[in-house]
Amino acid sequence: MITIIGAGKVGSAAAFDILRYKISDVVLIDLNENQAKGEALDMMQAAPAIEFDGNIRGTSDFKEMRGSELVIIIAGLGRRPDMTRIDLMNTNAQIVKSVVKEVVKYAPDCKLMMVTNPVDIMTYIAFKESGFPRSRLFGMGNILDTMRFRTYIANELNVSREDTRALVIGEHGDSMVPLVEYASVSGIPITNLLTKEQIEKIVCLTVTSGSDVIQLKGSTVYAPAVVIAITADAILTGRNRVMSVSTCLDGEYGFSNVSIGVPVVLGKYGVEKIIELELSDQTRERFGKSVAIIKEAIAALKS
Repeated sequence: MITIIGAGKVGSAAAFDILRYKISDVVLIDLNENQAKGEALDMMQAAPAIEFDGNIRGTSDFKEMRGSELVIIIAGLGRRPDMTRIDLMNTNAQIVKSVVKEVVKYAPDCKLMMVTNPVDIMTYIAFKESGFPRSRLFGMGNILDTMRFRTYIANELNVSREDTRALVIGEHGDSMVPLVEYASVSGIPITNLLTKEQIEKIVCLTVTSGSDVIQLKGSTVYAPAVVIAITADAILTGRNRVMSVSTCLDGEYGFSNVSIGVPVVLGKYGVEKIIELELSDQTRERFGKSVAIIKEAIAALKS
């Protein structure tokens, strides 16, 4: 069973994607009980069309998460067009702390996925508040950034998005680091297919992509929702997917006491392995700056 805490646009869309892909039963929790129940009822009425025979229920009662294999926290304020993810930090930190206490109380053995922004900082807070081993707690951010990176590579080359492969590490925010040296199309490095100018344009579009959507329509919904679903699938089915998630480093890449996006093997037990890549000097410098931004924000939060 999967519990999603936060029945807003992203939480509800993610719940429906989980049903549509037949990954798991879902409990949708929100302080607005009618919203949670209404979303669940709406999805259940769609279940015959998507051939889903499981259960989706909405509630405001945290006890309903008992027995969940995966809990996904999306609750919190969304980013407005004039805000950065860091701007959300102080308000959402208090929300996350209170929700994590409920998770520890009712689902102490779950894997915990953070989605609330700024996700790297919220992942760090959840790690400290929960006492969970770092393998059972991670943040969804760079997987979404990677999907955007792949999209822009495919668009630039006019090839199938399915054939593009890429990774993004670092903050889920303006200091993210799209790994150009590891991006390819059917195994062909993009550096062999695109000019330096084209690659710089793609990297810029990737970094601003979330803000671009928010400026146009107020919030991102479909892309984060489907990423949540495929991440949940990796956990529930134990597929050992290689994905870039926000995880708490303990010496990897030369950093500790920070949660930030790096590639991992994601499976039945959560973060089963952190993959340490060889990075170019320039990329390592950019990643270090991204770590510094997150650490500075964490320090400000503590004060």
